[in-house]
Amino acid sequence: MSAKLRILVALISVLSVECFQQQYFRVSPRSLRVLEGAEAVLECAVANLAGQVQWAKDGFALGYSSVIPGYPRYTMFGDRRHGVYNLRIVNVTLEDDAEYQCQVGPAQMHKVIRANASITVLCKYLYQISN
Repeated sequence: MSAKLRILVALISVLSVECFQQQYFRVSPRSLRVLEGAEAVLECAVANLAGQVQWAKDGFALGYSSVIPGYPRYTMFGDRRHGVYNLRIVNVTLEDDAEYQCQVGPAQMHKVIRANASITVLCKYLYQISN
């Protein structure tokens, strides 16, 4: 291999590594305090998205679909073209008081990333008494 060709290959290798960016959270979910019966939305937006996105509740993976089997009040929604994968829970109950995680799976040259948030459900009856 000629010296010029070796230099060109080395330069291309360096530039391709420098131009590559890992997937990362543009918007990380934030913990919420939600009144029982209300709606909760956990936000999650990913830049340089390469892997698949799903939510987990207390360590249990909810899946990659916008309709979440076994959780009829839960929906994953957003704008997939822009990496937005929010989790909506309607008619929040005390069972929804949990730790949630937005998970982005690995892809070629991309690492797994995760971001946590909790939902604290405020009992409607107790909240009405105190206010």
